[in-house]
Amino acid sequence: MKQNLPSVEEVDQIPAACSTVAGGEWEDGNGHVNVAHFYGFHIRGAEEELRRVGIDEAYRASRRMGVFSMEQHLKFFDEVRIGEEISVHVRWLDRGDKVFHGISVIVNRTTGRIANTLEMIEGHVDLTARRTAPFPAGVAQRIDEQVAAHRGLGWQLPLSGAMAVRH
Repeated sequence: MKQNLPSVEEVDQIPAACSTVAGGEWEDGNGHVNVAHFYGFHIRGAEEELRRVGIDEAYRASRRMGVFSMEQHLKFFDEVRIGEEISVHVRWLDRGDKVFHGISVIVNRTTGRIANTLEMIEGHVDLTARRTAPFPAGVAQRIDEQVAAHRGLGWQLPLSGAMAVRH
């Protein structure tokens, strides 16, 4: 089934959270990047985006709050081979009082194709109580600004259809 994917130029409207070259340690028995390394790179990009909205190590230490993964869906469109350059871009889709919905996309810079996406629902958590908790006003505002900016983009990524923020 053909997927309706945005172009790399469209994805580049969202600045890359990070980029790298797929190293030999990422190779699996099929001669391309192993799924575990894709997943790790998606998480690295998501963590960078969380830092940009104020959820970082200092936030966790001072507020005793952080983010837990609640649901994720990894979808592949093309392979990445060792030595190819990749970037990860995170699109904010929606926010509720205690959760956000986002999707990260890995672009193969070498081939000019979308490699895969990781759709996610993440919960804001009180690390002492180990329960979800509302986002503080400043963090909520920064996330809302990203959601609004990303909603203004003229393209979409295919979503699982199973995840959404319940308002």
